[in-house]
Amino acid sequence: MLAAALRALTLTGEIVPVLCGAAYRDIGVEPLLDAVVAYLPSPLDRPPVRGEDFELAADPAESLAALVFKVHATNTGRLTFVRLYSGVLRKGDTVLDAGTRRRERVSRILRVQADRHEEVESAVAGDLVALVGPKAARVGATLCAPAAVVLLEPPMVADPVVSVAVEARDNADTERLATALARLAEEDSSLVVRTDAETGQTLLSGLGELHLEVAVEKIRRDRGIAVSVGRPQVAYRETVVRGVSGLVYRHVKQDGGAGQWAHIVLDVEPLGEPGTTGMEFRSTVVGGRVPPEFVRAVEAGCRDALVAGPLDGHPVTGVRITLTDGATHSKDSSELAFRAAGRLGLRAALRTSAMALLEPIVELTVTAPEEFVGAVLGDLAARRGRVSGSVTRAGTAVVTAAVPLAELFGYATRLRSRTQGRGAFTTRPQGYALGPAR
Repeated sequence: MLAAALRALTLTGEIVPVLCGAAYRDIGVEPLLDAVVAYLPSPLDRPPVRGEDFELAADPAESLAALVFKVHATNTGRLTFVRLYSGVLRKGDTVLDAGTRRRERVSRILRVQADRHEEVESAVAGDLVALVGPKAARVGATLCAPAAVVLLEPPMVADPVVSVAVEARDNADTERLATALARLAEEDSSLVVRTDAETGQTLLSGLGELHLEVAVEKIRRDRGIAVSVGRPQVAYRETVVRGVSGLVYRHVKQDGGAGQWAHIVLDVEPLGEPGTTGMEFRSTVVGGRVPPEFVRAVEAGCRDALVAGPLDGHPVTGVRITLTDGATHSKDSSELAFRAAGRLGLRAALRTSAMALLEPIVELTVTAPEEFVGAVLGDLAARRGRVSGSVTRAGTAVVTAAVPLAELFGYATRLRSRTQGRGAFTTRPQGYALGPAR
């Protein structure tokens, strides 16, 4: 009866079961797993998945809907981990990736228990299984029946905020490194791999310094590739502090044949308080002076211009752009011309506006013995941190602060040295804030 009462209260959210253990010494793992089964909701306890024009219950009789939550690339093949929200999935079935409209064949279904894989003939609603066969499904993809297409909401993935340059020490390993990085990005959607167009460097971006260290170490350990890593680069942004109104831009190009002609008037202003991210485009043109298809072209051109700002070439965010007026030419106006006008006109407007640099901020939680709180707070102040809370329980202090990400490189080593190796910390992205004055 006690277990039933605890489960009922857990399902309503009135209590949260807490268990103690130490994974490093294999203490408390089994009671934790037993508590998951005993107290947490099963698929039958959850409401049906609802969309705009459908509702799917955790019922094998419903049409198939499964969400990919993990992809693991091994030397022997690719495992796609899914949770079935409804329906039945059988070995040999052909499913549809609802996002890409690509058909995938399921050749094997595995029930995974730690490092053991048990092959099964089918999986039903509520099951967590690994699939062998799908070759292109990514994390967040919906696998469904081709005759009953449904698209589930994918899990939210934070934008990467730290980048490092990686390269193979031996030129012979360059292709192997590219393959290993592609597999990493496939397995972890919060990792992004790209090539810098200006320097030609391969950049690996992630959610923090430790995140990137683990990824690089995985390449070294699993692939046996000697990798050189450059200093982390922070993903700064640029924003508008004071905008410009009524900027007129006329795009005229005549080089033989059909020309290009577009006339636009733009207002540029901050989207909100400093640190606000995003971009808003609107049109207040009246009287059909700029046709709707040309308005969409102007918006596309403006988005092109926001890729690199006028300060240091960082992406521009936190800006509201209003197309207030414009004009067309009877022969030479086109979507291409208005897209170019939007791109070049917004660049001119940003150069005229007052711009500022935004730096990523993380929420830092430090846990350390009480006697080291002074050293921790002093170090955070030196790193431009803003302490938001400090709690002490049983001789252990927990300090919470908002700190610029650029100030946290090497913090793990500094914290260990200031707390005699007894301090630990966690971080999570909090957003962007105005950087120091240039």
